Amino acid sequence: MKPEDFEKQLQRQPLREVPTEWRAEILRSARAARSSPVTSHDVAWWREWLWPSPQAWAGLAAVWMVILGLNATAPAGPGAVAKRSPAPSVEADATLAAQRRELARLLDNNFAEPTPAPKSPPGPRSEGVVPSKA
Repeated sequence: MKPEDFEKQLQRQPLREVPTEWRAEILRSARAARSSPVTSHDVAWWREWLWPSPQAWAGLAAVWMVILGLNATAPAGPGAVAKRSPAPSVEADATLAAQRRELARLLDNNFAEPTPAPKSPPGPRSEGVVPSKA
C-alpha cells in the first residue's frame, strides 16, 4: 500500500469521539500542570542525568580531584628527579667497580660455557611419501 492510499483511507474513516470521562480527566491534568509553578527539579536537567547513582558520580568526581591534585604537585618530568639526586662519589664508583670485577671473576670460575650439542641430520619424513608399487 502506498503512503498516498493510506492517507486517503484515513481521511474516509469517521472520527470517533473521546469518552467523556477521559476528556474530563485529560483537561483536569492539563489545568493542574499549567497552574503549578515550575520547580527547581524541573529546571535542573543535570539532576535527572545524575539521578541513577549520585553517590557513584560524587565518588568519581572525588577521585578525579585527587588525581588532578597529585598531577599538579608532581615534578615536571622524569628528568626532574635525576637532577635533584647528587652525583655518586668517587668512593662509591670505586666500590661499584670492585664489586663488578669480583662478580665477573666468580662467574668465570664457576660457570663454564656449555658446548652446543652436535646437530644430527634430519631423518626421512614419511608423511608425504607415497609407496611405489614395483
